[in-house]
Amino acid sequence: MEIDDSGEDSHLLSQEEKINFYPKDDSQKITRELRNIRQSPAYMIGKHISDTYRRPLKMALLPISLPLLCFKIVRGTAVSGKDSDYNDISEIDPQPIRRNSIVFFPTNGVGFGHFTRTLAVARKLKKLDDSLEIVFFTTMPTLHPLSEEGFLTYHLPSRYKYDDMEPRIWNSLVEELLLTVFSLHRPKMFIFDGAFPYRGMLNSIKDIENMAKVWLRRGMFRQDSKPIPEETINHFDAIIRPGDSSPSEKIAEVKHNAAIIGCNPITLIDENDLAPAGELRKRLGIPASAIVCYLQLGAGRINDISNEIQFTLDALSRHSQIITVVGESILGERISFSGDSVRILRDYPNAMYFQDFDFAVLAGGYNSYHEAIQASLPTICYPNMKTGMDDQLARTKAAQESGCMIVVKNRNKSTIGAAIDRIAEDEVRNKMRIFSKAIQRKNGASQIAEWIVDNL
Repeated sequence: MEIDDSGEDSHLLSQEEKINFYPKDDSQKITRELRNIRQSPAYMIGKHISDTYRRPLKMALLPISLPLLCFKIVRGTAVSGKDSDYNDISEIDPQPIRRNSIVFFPTNGVGFGHFTRTLAVARKLKKLDDSLEIVFFTTMPTLHPLSEEGFLTYHLPSRYKYDDMEPRIWNSLVEELLLTVFSLHRPKMFIFDGAFPYRGMLNSIKDIENMAKVWLRRGMFRQDSKPIPEETINHFDAIIRPGDSSPSEKIAEVKHNAAIIGCNPITLIDENDLAPAGELRKRLGIPASAIVCYLQLGAGRINDISNEIQFTLDALSRHSQIITVVGESILGERISFSGDSVRILRDYPNAMYFQDFDFAVLAGGYNSYHEAIQASLPTICYPNMKTGMDDQLARTKAAQESGCMIVVKNRNKSTIGAAIDRIAEDEVRNKMRIFSKAIQRKNGASQIAEWIVDNL
């Protein structure tokens, strides 16, 4: 396919390619539907029982083998049949001729972690190679940051946005839409960022040749987290492990064939991305002499944080010189607080305004933690103890030991008030800024962008 120098026709297919793109029949779709049927719990249980009745020895073991199969189905590790059982109908066209294109797939977790990491890498890639086509396929509802960057974006709502949609149906949607994106853009690389790969996504990438499959996977897992099955990890050629406050892993990984690529912590905002000092204060009507606190404890989608916010605002209000800017997540509900010393900021990313804050009160999520460290922003941290996999306590303790954060694990009026009283002192904040320098590192987004360009 020839691409016009103007770039206007870069997504158009030639007549020959159109013939290859649109199949003469629906055999490929039938193949995928057969695969989905074979991977359904009903099929696997029914096949297991029917196979057992053909062999008396297996029948005797049925009380053991059937519960074991059900356990594997629940964990997502059960596999039914071989690819050859249903791939003989039609082979998926691998389309070996690849374009200079990358497809990112960030999922929507409880916050912006997955989305922000991929956006940070995409930004760096755009600067390294402006001819690179960067495409996003995402379940995140916030698409305007991608539009503002000029990235082509495909959106599929999360399964929980639909009424009573079965996982099997939703995964079929993922598979069909991703295969369409792959057929249209023919990317050289696919990069997924999420806690656990969807079955529909794994089905869509498994038969695509000459396309590198990469999992951008944050570490710092909770000790009780379940390891990812080997069968899942082996769908990927490489796993990128962005750095965190501690290099140690708390759970053992299963053996797998994917290469491990390490990098420094990934952040969206670099020093040259910060808004000019004083811009936010002027916008929100904050006097230059005020001490400004940035308060952001997440979207409240894991647990109720309203009491913690109120306790913090009450403690801050006892210091007449402090103005509090409450960061309102664009994923959460609208909030309002009374008082002349409180302002609301609903933007993305709020870290661009860190030069206007004297200190912050934050949760211990990956993004906010590393953004505060990189900006030398004195911080009180409230690690969320109810996350599914993210060990926020372990992450934030590393900064506390370095002297640049105050960690409050058990939050109540007394402990929160004591932390606020401490950080309100100028001398304490000055020391925290100095200590943060010792654990700052180069942005891992730049390192990974360079690795991607080298491996395209």
